[in-house]
Amino acid sequence: MGRLCTIYSVHVRSSHVRAPRRESGPGLQIVQGAVLRQTLQTLSRQTMSTVLDESSLNLGKPEPSPRDAGPLTLDQIKLAIGDSIQLQFQSDVEPSRCFVTLIGYLEGQSVIVTTPIVNGSMMLVREGQDFVVRLFSGKSAYAFTTSAKRVTNTPYPHLHLAYPKAVRGMVVRGSSRGRTHIICHATTEGGRGLACVARDISVGGALIAVSEKIGAVGTLLTLKLRVKVGAAEHVLALTCKIRSVNASRPADNEKPTVLHGLSFEDVTSQDTLVISALLYQNLISAQEAEG
Repeated sequence: MGRLCTIYSVHVRSSHVRAPRRESGPGLQIVQGAVLRQTLQTLSRQTMSTVLDESSLNLGKPEPSPRDAGPLTLDQIKLAIGDSIQLQFQSDVEPSRCFVTLIGYLEGQSVIVTTPIVNGSMMLVREGQDFVVRLFSGKSAYAFTTSAKRVTNTPYPHLHLAYPKAVRGMVVRGSSRGRTHIICHATTEGGRGLACVARDISVGGALIAVSEKIGAVGTLLTLKLRVKVGAAEHVLALTCKIRSVNASRPADNEKPTVLHGLSFEDVTSQDTLVISALLYQNLISAQEAEG
């Protein structure tokens, strides 16, 4: 009982989450410090599915695919306490998707997450309500089905989700991109800022068009952009490195622009989920237009 109580020992910090520590006992994750972040936004309504679309979930360089090893267990994924994960609701009343924070898990028993917060208010979650959980760990994306096993506010609001019997996973790449036309703003470390347009984007980087050269290859900058996924808007501030600089060939009546190929540096799992949802939304829209 004492060990389980330590699971719920949560210390709120402004920006830091300590690494998880294991005690004796299979799969027991002990919380050292978890941030209860209120950055939970709704994403687009999609059909309930645990299928992971490789064309829309891309991150980093290839590594051995989890699919080669067959179904995985949650303990094999090596989740970190404080990770942002996505809950997809099977309800027409609740927002279809939102982010929560992983507090811990006990193998074979439950996965403990913060209660979803939308627009500053805690969502009403019913025991027995079904979800699909999606998350990133390392360079892989994972998904599993679950249900709310226990909903409680003591000693703080959190949910116990049923421990999954199996987890589906796949390695995702950072190379596949989706064409976009997103107005954004790029600012170098020296403070120089220019308006630009993101012509395509992936979870690994973006191609931006700027009226003039903003920096040489290797220059670090911050790219700020606002994206809309479903009915929700998300503001992203991404640290980037310039990988290429090329002058574009303008069409008739167009001003010349300079194209900058960017790679994202230290992208968060939550930003990755938002960009992935945007890519998936664009993919679905393109398929519907073709149909």
